[in-house]
Amino acid sequence: MSVSNPLNPDRKKSKSSITILVLGDEGVGKSSLISTFVARHFSEVVPRVMTRVRLPPEPETQVVTTICDSTVEDATAALSTVPSNDSLTFLLSSQKQDEKRVPTKTDPNIVNNAMEPKVDCIILVYDLDRIETFYRLENHWLPMIEKYYDGEVPVIVAGNKMDLVLSTQTGIAEEQSLVRSRQQLISLLQRFRFVRQCIKCSAKNLLRVQQVFIKAQQAVLYPFSSLFDLNTGQLTHECRKAFTRIFRMYDRDNDGLLSNTELDAFQYQTFAVPLVEQDLAGWKKVISRHADEQVVKDGKFTVAGFLAIFDVFISQNRLDVPWKVLRKFGYSNSLDLAIPQEITANKFHSLSTSSRKFLAALFYQFDSDGDGILSSDDIKEIFSIVPGQPLPPWHPLRARELLKGCFSLPKNAHERQHEDNSSKNSSNQMDFSLSASGITIASAETFPTVGELQATSVSVTLPSMTFLEWMGHWHMLIAISPSAATAELFRLGHIHINNPKSKRSRTRRRERELSVYVVGSQGCGKTSLLQLLLQNDPHDTVPTTSAETSTTHYKYKLKSTDKDEKGEEMVVHFIFTEVPRDLLTKENVDALISSLHQKVLVVFCFDTEKALLDAIKVEEELLHDDIARVFLLTKHEKDEDEISQSLYKVAQEHCCDLDLELPFFTNTFKDNTATEQQRELILKHLAQCGLQEPLIDDPALKKSKPHAEQKRREAAKRRKMIWLGGLVAVAVVGVGVLWTSVVVNKERKGRWGGWLNNFLFGRSKGTVSNGTAAQTKIE
Repeated sequence: MSVSNPLNPDRKKSKSSITILVLGDEGVGKSSLISTFVARHFSEVVPRVMTRVRLPPEPETQVVTTICDSTVEDATAALSTVPSNDSLTFLLSSQKQDEKRVPTKTDPNIVNNAMEPKVDCIILVYDLDRIETFYRLENHWLPMIEKYYDGEVPVIVAGNKMDLVLSTQTGIAEEQSLVRSRQQLISLLQRFRFVRQCIKCSAKNLLRVQQVFIKAQQAVLYPFSSLFDLNTGQLTHECRKAFTRIFRMYDRDNDGLLSNTELDAFQYQTFAVPLVEQDLAGWKKVISRHADEQVVKDGKFTVAGFLAIFDVFISQNRLDVPWKVLRKFGYSNSLDLAIPQEITANKFHSLSTSSRKFLAALFYQFDSDGDGILSSDDIKEIFSIVPGQPLPPWHPLRARELLKGCFSLPKNAHERQHEDNSSKNSSNQMDFSLSASGITIASAETFPTVGELQATSVSVTLPSMTFLEWMGHWHMLIAISPSAATAELFRLGHIHINNPKSKRSRTRRRERELSVYVVGSQGCGKTSLLQLLLQNDPHDTVPTTSAETSTTHYKYKLKSTDKDEKGEEMVVHFIFTEVPRDLLTKENVDALISSLHQKVLVVFCFDTEKALLDAIKVEEELLHDDIARVFLLTKHEKDEDEISQSLYKVAQEHCCDLDLELPFFTNTFKDNTATEQQRELILKHLAQCGLQEPLIDDPALKKSKPHAEQKRREAAKRRKMIWLGGLVAVAVVGVGVLWTSVVVNKERKGRWGGWLNNFLFGRSKGTVSNGTAAQTKIE
């Protein structure tokens, strides 16, 4: 059994190199800052432009850092142009000591951007002793960087030559200067949100020089914008999702709280350091002061309290802590969750025992009122941690992307409502489809804003679900795509990988999944039949152009093998897939049947002789004898008219020839009472034909496979012949062994008897015989 490790999932390699560009006016000490950082001592004489410096990888991060110096002329010329690879390459290649040539626009290496590194961070230096260099930051450098990089490259502002400021200012003047400088820096940070930190340093005194470059590295390795939204002053929405998912993974008792034991398990598995009781008490006090929501309940951390811990780290500019946690659990710099390869490679079309337990715990945990039914808000809360909208994977807005490329897609009330709404607004010609980054609009004359799309997702009302409906939809999802289903479970916090060879528990018998493929000619009534079975309006049908999967369930009682027991209740989850006629090909059928591990039943619907002949043709060409099938005569009543009787007779002859159950009559256009009774009869008939298990009220097994009874009798006869042949062989061998042993025993007995007689009587006989012989000789 393989279990994915949530702390080391398969994901793309992290960043392996960082390029830091140092900018600033002439004479602010850019080259001295680089020289001091590299040599660890201050030199009075440094080149006007330092040679590009490449630092060896750090032991912890294994990232190679490249530091590039620049001149005012080259930097201004490059950043003043329209952003392109040429201007950027020219800026990084302007160091004459490091490059022998200046790239041109015709250079293929520039066009492909393969030879020159990309700027990951900028250190912007100004002179603390020259206030005009600070004003140039606000009026020249930062606006130019913002325009060129669109605020995507982090900037570290370094105030150099602090030694000169400390030597020239004393007393009250120094305090006033510090206050004024602090106000200026705060204004700078508020105006330019891509400025990560302002550090005052001195290259001459080696004061905070190393900190400048370390913060530049951290600004790249630990992005700030992914974690915190400066506009709202809170954690970003995606960051809250990620940490909430981690919270759920360690909420082992599913009470919505993290106990000290659960938090200690998180701490130890993430940082390999156990928590101390004193640390827990200190954290509870700290986050209680910084959070408006309830962060501690009954001595345990709530979700808000768990998020407040990382909010404190971010406010203290310790971004390495939350990022270490996020990367342990497989999140990228953009907070995209990497799905382990063993999950995406899952091909088992059935929920594992651990998956069922996880889904059951999830259901009862988020059942807010405890009535055994998930409301619309409860379902949205469950899926609030998945990427995009908080909707289940079978909802059309998510299923169209998650299940792209699958043979079928889920069909339920959501999709029908969505189609009805789109038809009412056909004047806009909107076609919604979910992409990896959200909702995209195709073939639309007017495009909604982001706010309108978010309002649409919030306004979606999901129908409530019972526990069996909840589990049925997951059975449907994994039948459509095992990889998509297990990936969605992983996003919800489940990390167990199903092992097909593992033994099922006894409770597994109380639940069955039956995949039912409904086929037939167009207009034969198969869509109306499914609407009836799904308890929808049978009249509300549209032509089916693609394979659609739906689910329902029903309870039965199995016949017990023990005479003292009344029988065990069984829930059958029917997974119906309506297959259009043009998709019924040999390749599709073989691929579908061979990939499934649960019971499969094919239902042939027909209402005319032409539809019946077409169904028989499909059966003969595409189905093997070991696939269960059943014929349903739709839109007719038994003993209704001569046409129905003649059509039924033809189907009956075909079923008798194959030793199948007789065709089943259905009529989806009856009154509600009769329709519900007919629904129960149809589901019961399908369950008996597909599962081949006896029920209490009908213990006889249904014949759903061609000549199954004859094959069973022949197999039983062969087994008897094999047993008889085995017995005969054993008897022959036994007789031979016995005969051989008798002969051997006689020989042994003869030899033993002769020896014994000789021993007992041989001498006397010999004496007598010898005496007689002697007497005869004398005579």
